[in-house]
Amino acid sequence: MFGLDPFSRPVAITEILLILAFIAFIGWLLGRLALSGRIGALRTAIADKEAQLEDCRRSKIMGTIPQKTVQKTITPEDLPHFVHADPLLPATSLDDTPELIDEDPVIPIPAIVAPIAGTSAANSESAILSRIAARSGELNFDRIGRASALEADDLKDIVGVGPFLERKLHSLGIYTFRQIANFTPEDIDKVNEIIEFFPGRIERDNWVEQAKAFHERKYGSKS
Repeated sequence: MFGLDPFSRPVAITEILLILAFIAFIGWLLGRLALSGRIGALRTAIADKEAQLEDCRRSKIMGTIPQKTVQKTITPEDLPHFVHADPLLPATSLDDTPELIDEDPVIPIPAIVAPIAGTSAANSESAILSRIAARSGELNFDRIGRASALEADDLKDIVGVGPFLERKLHSLGIYTFRQIANFTPEDIDKVNEIIEFFPGRIERDNWVEQAKAFHERKYGSKS
């Protein structure tokens, strides 16, 4: 067909080399597919582990026990009564602190009642806010400034601050953008600790610079 002599030694060698090259290509392609599958499986496993680690961190900070430690089928009635007050909040804010809408949520799971006796009362919103208010004296208000509820700005404008977190700040005596704009690294660490927020989150969300911008926009740069 191509004018090649099948009995010619050069032609035969060429055909053999082409076949070997084709086989090598098929082997390489199969290897790549297998490797891609393994990489995808590893990435999925890593993502699952990271999600579990984040759940453990949140559970530790919120003082709860991860659900995976409960060896039973959990029904909707068994779940804690946590819900965001604003259904659009998760999409518009980085504040993933859950809203507590029940003053005294009960977790009717026999397997964990004994270890967390009294936990629901300690983690009710009123108890959390009272606990935060009791530590307001640890802040240096001479440095960050004092304000009252009548002067309050809408702190939810700051990315990372949701309704529940705003109530925490109010309990601590922080109501205005100016106060947050005056935070020093020492104030940031102290506030982060008192409001029981994720370590380093205030700095990562850059509250201070955001608060400065909102204050200048609302009151002018000379205020």
